[in-house]
Amino acid sequence: MKIDLHVHSSERSDCGKATEEAQIRAAIAAGLDALAFTDHWRFVPLARLQRLNDQYAPFKIFSGIEVTADGEDFIVVGVRDAALEKSGYSYAELHARVRAHDGFIALAHPFRFHSEIRADIERFKPDAIEVRSPHTPEREEARIREIAARLNIPMLCDSDAHTTDPIGKYYNVVGNGVVDERELIALLRDGHAAESIRRLT
Repeated sequence: MKIDLHVHSSERSDCGKATEEAQIRAAIAAGLDALAFTDHWRFVPLARLQRLNDQYAPFKIFSGIEVTADGEDFIVVGVRDAALEKSGYSYAELHARVRAHDGFIALAHPFRFHSEIRADIERFKPDAIEVRSPHTPEREEARIREIAARLNIPMLCDSDAHTTDPIGKYYNVVGNGVVDERELIALLRDGHAAESIRRLT
């Protein structure tokens, strides 16, 4: 399954320039099988999420969230906790909350804003790290790969799309026929599944 795990929408992200339906249609046109909306501090309402999945089936739509902590951005999937829609978390607090809900947390676009990673990912290891996206500096790819190898975590390739243009340029391959969020998270964490993560060339 080809999935983009980092997509924004104009309905919930101030920086989003494309509607959720435009993003979904662009992903389908690009040959993706699924995407996750990870808007800043906002979840897709569950009723809306169900309607979108019914409307665009068999394409899958997941709802995550992007949270800023200790000067870094993290995408979270598998935690439906309204407390995450509020700012002010330290990374240690965010990590603990995600772990308490058995969720998935990934460091988004490392080195985008700072020359060093400010969150303590050595002590509080994320589940993955983005190695490629339009907002991940290409010059830092070797450093990101070294971090991923040292922490033994998979690397993600996501569009971080705020418009439809980047949709389909980056995606992750995580297996076939993913049914639900729990299965998606299990595949993302699986070492063998991580080896199949690719970038569209």
